Amino acid sequence: MGKRKLTILVIDDSPADVEIVRRLLQQIDGWEIHFLASYDSKEGRAEVAKGKADLIFLDYMLGSETGLEVLNAVEEEGCFLPVIMLTGHGSEEIAVEAMKAGVSDYLVKGRITPESLRLAISNALQKSKMQREIEEQRKALLDAERQRVMMESVGAACHHFAQPLTTMLNYLQMLAKGERIEESQKSPMFEQCLKAAQNMKVILNKFQEVGEYRTRPYLADTKILDIGLESTSGTPETPKDKNRPQQRK
Repeated sequence: MGKRKLTILVIDDSPADVEIVRRLLQQIDGWEIHFLASYDSKEGRAEVAKGKADLIFLDYMLGSETGLEVLNAVEEEGCFLPVIMLTGHGSEEIAVEAMKAGVSDYLVKGRITPESLRLAISNALQKSKMQREIEEQRKALLDAERQRVMMESVGAACHHFAQPLTTMLNYLQMLAKGERIEESQKSPMFEQCLKAAQNMKVILNKFQEVGEYRTRPYLADTKILDIGLESTSGTPETPKDKNRPQQRK
């Protein structure tokens, strides 16, 4: 089995410390490591942006900036590589702060060995892989839910269209069949058809207004079109048979 290939970027303003890390990495068996180094935060961010590194070793103090500030800037630019924080002095407070910021591990300079580097790198890569898989699953679930609720929205729209459309079709069929319609009934019929058409237009407008969304309670990110309209609920029903005009004899 061939060696595992890995590109590691070290961002540290101490050339001596960078060289120590490079030598320790070379002592790890089974890995073929391509080593990159940046000696200030600006250069480091530029190197990260190139997208060549698989993992970053980041010094906690980089001149006027902290490593956490650099990490935040890098993430704002859309890069979420696994990061191992390096510091010259062990501090529980700094360690907690680093882990809360999303750092995969925290190592104290002077106490680093090839084995501790190997373990830190392996854990960081594994954690990063799991986070990517979880995010991919979350996105897949969210996409499936969005498709499902969109189908629910379409079904709801069809339901709201059915009543006014039925009203209009029934009256049009009466006219098409030549049924006799009393003059006193014509005006209410036309009014009901007009109201049905107006309600259908309101429903279509609702679909066109993307801001009219109702959040589903089971997934905060999933939304469904809120097309439940009070105006449609009052659509007149088609007259019952007893109220229909008598057919011509």
